[in-house]
Amino acid sequence: MGHLLLFDISGGELLLIMLVVLMFFGSKGVPGIARTMGRMMRQVRDASAEVQREIQRGADEVRQGYEEQRRSIAAGPANPPAPRPPTTATVAPDPGPEVPVPPAPPGPPGSIARND
Repeated sequence: MGHLLLFDISGGELLLIMLVVLMFFGSKGVPGIARTMGRMMRQVRDASAEVQREIQRGADEVRQGYEEQRRSIAAGPANPPAPRPPTTATVAPDPGPEVPVPPAPPGPPGSIARND
């Protein structure tokens, strides 16, 4: 078993890939390709680091909020509420017996009686 490099590619395979790239792009194009690939790798690395920083900031904010809540609960309320006097239940007064409403007097024949 040979030495393993990036992506499980051996040294001979890497040499063959480099030879094909050299033949396809020429000796003048290879430095430009290498430079472009280097820039792309740096941009990917920078973007990855930025994402990690944002995740870390979010985690720190959550942790800080948790610690503040934990401290405030452990400390107890700053101003305990004053005791309230006992309340007595109030009952609505009894309206008394219900008084029936007399029916409306009949109107002239053919009219409709209304109860307003």
